[in-house]
Amino acid sequence: MGKETDKKYKVMKTIMDALEDILCSYQGRGHLSAYTDLDSLALFTSLVAYGQIQMENYQYDFDDDIREDREAVQIYQELAPQTRWRVGQRTQIEPIRMNALKQFAGMGTPVFEEQIYYKDTASVLVCGEILPYEIFQLFTDTAEVKKLYVFPYPFRDGWDRPLYFSFEPTEAALEEMRKYMEKKWEEMYRTIRENDKSFDAIIPKVQKWEG
Repeated sequence: MGKETDKKYKVMKTIMDALEDILCSYQGRGHLSAYTDLDSLALFTSLVAYGQIQMENYQYDFDDDIREDREAVQIYQELAPQTRWRVGQRTQIEPIRMNALKQFAGMGTPVFEEQIYYKDTASVLVCGEILPYEIFQLFTDTAEVKKLYVFPYPFRDGWDRPLYFSFEPTEAALEEMRKYMEKKWEEMYRTIRENDKSFDAIIPKVQKWEG
């Protein structure tokens, strides 16, 4: 029993570490970690491990000269005004986003609705970091979203070519996600009630100015 438990732990820990590398791969200011919320990471890991979330990886060729690609630049420039992206400032993330968008050029015209969304394929593209509970919110709050694509930081040790990943939950996985989100909301409301706080107490009222 002990050996089986140890084996299961090692498998789950391997998946957790892999998800951390995929979902939170961009270093620098604002860097996230999936381990900050172990509950959601553990659930996400279990859903992947038992096949309730179909996870696939894809290799692609990173184009270092993507800024010279008219199609990629056009897609990027049409989408950028909907976002807070800094355009034309030669940031490192700009060519990464362009490469990601070029991979999905055949999926139709993307729009930005908190994330990059492709209506024709009901897919969301994340070129950055996202936490497991944010993925749960994405799938449970937006019925139209069926598949998530994540582009990690492409310049990784041990990668001959960059990879991106897709996550597609089954109905059973979606139900587990909903239960998790409902549980978290209930815990928050219970904490508020136990501390005898109302939202008015949490968010102080501002005195009306009379001039």
